[in-house]
Order: sequence, then structure tokens, then C-alpha cells
Amino acid sequence: MIVQFYGITFDLPVGWEDITDDLPEGSPPTLVKESDAGGALQFSIAKYRSGEKPNADFDVLRTFMIEFCRNNFIDIERIFERKFGDVMCVGVSSRTTDQTLSAWYLSNGTILHS
Repeated sequence: MIVQFYGITFDLPVGWEDITDDLPEGSPPTLVKESDAGGALQFSIAKYRSGEKPNADFDVLRTFMIEFCRNNFIDIERIFERKFGDVMCVGVSSRTTDQTLSAWYLSNGTILHS
């Protein structure tokens, strides 16, 4: 199944579906696996359009991630950083007995993805 949003195209594997239209208005694009696992992927994108060019570097991404962790009661010591070519990534992964949560902020310096 092909899914498109924010200028990004995904070819979802069998068993995944886009449930965005079933969620309250304003919800981010949301993909789920059709199973009892209850997992979901949600996407938010900030794209430079005009004005002063942003500098979404590791410091900016880390600041966003710290705020995300504090809002979701995740230990900020779990934050990690990686670089994939021109793309910077700051992420976190947290696991409890009943759930696993992972989040990433990605940027090429101009475009920010989360």
C-alpha cells in the first residue's frame, strides 16, 4: 500500500495501514500494524519555507528531545545522537513492562522531522 503525506511516500509492508483519517482532526499522520501489538508510527514535519534559515543542528534537536522526554517522563540519559550522511538524528528509546516508546528528531539542518 502506498501512503503519501508531507511530500513523503511510503510503501507500507503487508499488515500496515494508514489510520490518520480515523483519528481526531489535526492528528499527525499515523501508521499502525494490523495486529494485537498496538504499535503505531506518527509523523510531524516542519519544513523551511521562507525567512531566516533555521539551523536545526544537534543542539536544537537535543533541546526538542529533552522537552519530549520531560513531557513523557522518560529519563534524558536514554537520549542518543547519530549522523546518517547529511542527516542528524537525536532519538530516545524507553521500555516498560507494558510498552515500548521510541522517538526521533531528524534534520538536514534546514528540514526538521519528528
